[in-house]
Amino acid sequence: MKNRLKEKLRNDEVTYGVSVGTPCTDIVELVANLPFDWIWFDAEHGPTNTEMLHPMIQTTRGRDVTPLVRVPWNDMVHIKKALDIGAEGLIIPWVNNREQAEYAVRAAKYPPMGIRGMGARFLNISGQDLAEYLRTANEETFIMVQIETVEAVENLDEILTTPGVDAFLVGPNDLAASHGYVGEPVHPEVEKVVEGIINRAKELGVPGGYASTTMDINRKRIAEGFQWITLGSDMGFLAQAAQAALAEVGR
Repeated sequence: MKNRLKEKLRNDEVTYGVSVGTPCTDIVELVANLPFDWIWFDAEHGPTNTEMLHPMIQTTRGRDVTPLVRVPWNDMVHIKKALDIGAEGLIIPWVNNREQAEYAVRAAKYPPMGIRGMGARFLNISGQDLAEYLRTANEETFIMVQIETVEAVENLDEILTTPGVDAFLVGPNDLAASHGYVGEPVHPEVEKVVEGIINRAKELGVPGGYASTTMDINRKRIAEGFQWITLGSDMGFLAQAAQAALAEVGR
């Protein structure tokens, strides 16, 4: 197993991806054929469950895009199932301290590093070599934790220095709400918090991610040093294209 996303981040590249929350393999195939670095399938806020995720992840195989799953919660069962159906990386929501970060890592790693069970079902289908996967999975599986609360910011150092944590994702809306700015993810005070997070992360050598709905914010995040940039979502791109078309006819 070779994780292309981890390799790019190690090389200090800026990577670009898309969030897919609609359980539809046609959408996955379409975006997988575009030059995105990764797709993250949203099982936290979207309707997708394991049965839906399985064919969605299958659709990415043989392409240059890295499939990631944002699991519903920092839970061993969700983490194990996402990996066993073929996810090459995980986004773990609501990680607020080192203990929670360590739990996520243990759940995603095989012994002796962790407690993941031996049952990667996708290997039986994809034809990949079991021994090779078991030998490399602990090192190559990508683990990203979400920083989205006051508590997480206060515990940033201990979270980001947890062995096995590869990167972090700022959850802008929850981060803003946690700081008292509900619905204002780019409030000046929230921006100060985000700037502090990425500056400290760069000192620690941990890549940062951000999910925005506008290219202006994405450009700002890239300039600040974020390396994992969500350019949009399936529904967001559909809405933007529809709105642009309607504007052309005066609606």
